[in-house]
Amino acid sequence: MEGETPPPPELDGTEGEAQPPPACVSKVLDDENLLTEIIVRVGCPTSLVRAAGVCRLWLSHASDRAFLRRFRELHPPRLLGFYLEQREYPDAAARFFPMLPQPPGLDAVVRRASFSLDAYEGAQTDMAGCWNGSVLTSLHVYNFNHRRSEITFVVHIPALHHKSGEGNFCTFIQLFSKEEGAGVSYFYVRVECDRLQTYSTVQVYVLQNGDHVWRTHLTLASADVLLYPRSSPKGVLVGNKIYVPCDPDEIVVLDLTTSILLTIQLPQGVGFGLAGNTMLSRADDSSGVYLIHVKEFQLHIWLLNGDSWLLVDTICLREMCANFLEDEPTADIRINHVGDYNEFVFLEMCRCVLYLDIKCRTLRKVYEMTSEEQHLGDIYPFMMSWPPIFPALVDSPARFVFCPFGDFYSVLVEVT
Repeated sequence: MEGETPPPPELDGTEGEAQPPPACVSKVLDDENLLTEIIVRVGCPTSLVRAAGVCRLWLSHASDRAFLRRFRELHPPRLLGFYLEQREYPDAAARFFPMLPQPPGLDAVVRRASFSLDAYEGAQTDMAGCWNGSVLTSLHVYNFNHRRSEITFVVHIPALHHKSGEGNFCTFIQLFSKEEGAGVSYFYVRVECDRLQTYSTVQVYVLQNGDHVWRTHLTLASADVLLYPRSSPKGVLVGNKIYVPCDPDEIVVLDLTTSILLTIQLPQGVGFGLAGNTMLSRADDSSGVYLIHVKEFQLHIWLLNGDSWLLVDTICLREMCANFLEDEPTADIRINHVGDYNEFVFLEMCRCVLYLDIKCRTLRKVYEMTSEEQHLGDIYPFMMSWPPIFPALVDSPARFVFCPFGDFYSVLVEVT
């Protein structure tokens, strides 16, 4: 019948040995360009890993950097779910909520992602972020003997020790991640201000991929720049530059390479107010950042182009909200979190969490507050990790057998 997978080839009677592939299969397998076009359409990173296990040739195609860039453009990593950390219960562990429905084959991935953080229940913890398949939680401990704060980042990140300068107080801290090679490096930014509020000191610590200890990357003292950075909304790291919201109508850019600080004004009429209606998002290259701004039922997306802002998109939310909200939608809309590369936004409205897929232009409700909850809390999206982890090659004799793979035959390497 149409759509059914054809049966596997008949064996020739010798156990473990298969007949040569049909001519049509050999024609496909021998055409590397056609083979690449087939593999790039498998649609999901988990299927791509299975395809890479077929043979060395398929693995070489699937793991090629140029191929992976094209695959990511066609099939970007999916949002598996999100962690919700409630502000009104600081000692409560963050909870995981899966994004459903998911395509077939990703159910097991979502189950593995939804591990519990109950082990840290009752401790002074804060979610630091979710990056590339890892959840980072900071544990705060004050060492009274050495009079310093110790912050341990979980998972697999060493403790970071701080001692504030005499008479100074901390005004801003944030942890950033950056993919480097096959791993992730971390940058920890801390800003201190003197009691008279006349100058600030910026300290940046780095934990390079593969290192086991933090080291000081740079220290800057400034009398007029980055004096009062805002802890919310958060800053973003793009390339070698950190963009941090500062005054209501400007952001500060810290260049990690040149150790230079500069300020950029926001578009006219846009600001970082207390209403939570403006947030930054990483652009899909090292050129800059997106600025997401919501006002009433209009979502505006700006892109920083050099030192000026370009309005790239406007989305009307009124009709989208009316489709699933029982009450009349109100203009009281807040941005809780924005995804990287201008992909999605989590909004708060009418005690609900709304997920807006910017590219697909869809809006749906993913969480509703209980009657006991007064404040929602902070959302941390959990994305499928990228790039995929491919099987390692084993130098040993192998024989080939046939089995169905999707809608076509594939050759599996059976290592002996």
